[in-house]
Parts: sequence; structure tokens; C-alpha cells
Amino acid sequence: MLIGIIADTHNNVEMIIKAVSYLRSRRINTLIHAGDLSSPQMLDFFRGFDLYIVLGNDDCSNDEMNQKLASLGLEPACCAKEFEFDGKKFILFHGDNVPMFRDAVNSEKYDYIIKGHLHCVENYERKNTRIINPGSLRKGEENTIAILDTSTGDVTHVDMNAVDPYNYS
Repeated sequence: MLIGIIADTHNNVEMIIKAVSYLRSRRINTLIHAGDLSSPQMLDFFRGFDLYIVLGNDDCSNDEMNQKLASLGLEPACCAKEFEFDGKKFILFHGDNVPMFRDAVNSEKYDYIIKGHLHCVENYERKNTRIINPGSLRKGEENTIAILDTSTGDVTHVDMNAVDPYNYS
């Protein structure tokens, strides 16, 4: 199954719309956001996705974000989220808490660690756990997202600046 992974969108409406449109064109219905939306209004762009989201260091208050999530019928967000998807164990957090990252890696209980914060692409294995950072959609950045195929373990990073918004094939 394919999962879209994004992080560090920082209110970049143009790139959020482009990334969401691209993911929908690929018929991807599940989306992971590793934090730093920056404002609750950005959540409106993710309507219709099965959304897994955590808060980043640049997000507004938990109360504001969680009120918006509740209005969309979604679970509250916090700094970390553990879940199972397609028989795989995930932990999702923003990535600014280094001890949390080290503990997750050393626990060896996750198939995937999803994080953001660094604004750069990461895709590597450590202790049988795949660590994925999709990069950033922040203005002035490389503007990348990731797509994870849980059936094969393949991770594809997509440069949204190179994607033709009129032809997603």
C-alpha cells in the first residue's frame, strides 16, 4: 500500500496544494505529516486523507491545532504517535527531540521511523528500522515529499519543483 509522507510545510500553500494534488493523482489515500504545519488552517488541505500527524516545534499551540483536528473529525495531535499500518509498526515524531529518536532506534520495535525537522531528505536503515524524512515543502527549500510502498519497503522521494502540475503521469 502506498503512503504519502510530508513534513515542514510551514504554511507554503502553493506547495501543499501541489503535493496533495500529486498524491491524489496517484490514488494515495493515506498521508503522514511529520509536523511544522505552522497554522491549523493548513489542515483544510488534507481533507479526505487518512491522516497521521504530529506537532512540530514551529506549530501553534496544541489547543488550536487540536480544535481544528476535532472539527475535521480527526484525532488530536501530540509530539509523537505510534501506530500500525499494513502490518508494519510506525513511530512518527517531528525529529527535534534527539533522545526520543535514539530511543526509538535502539528499541528495535519499529519497522519505520518517520520524522522531519531537518528540511532534508533521509532514507536509511539502522538496526532493521527504516528512517524516513521526506524533506520540506517550506518556501525556498528543495520541496520534496516521500512515498512509501509498505508492500515492498520502497521509498521514493519526489521533487515537487520538478513535477508538472498539469501532468502528473
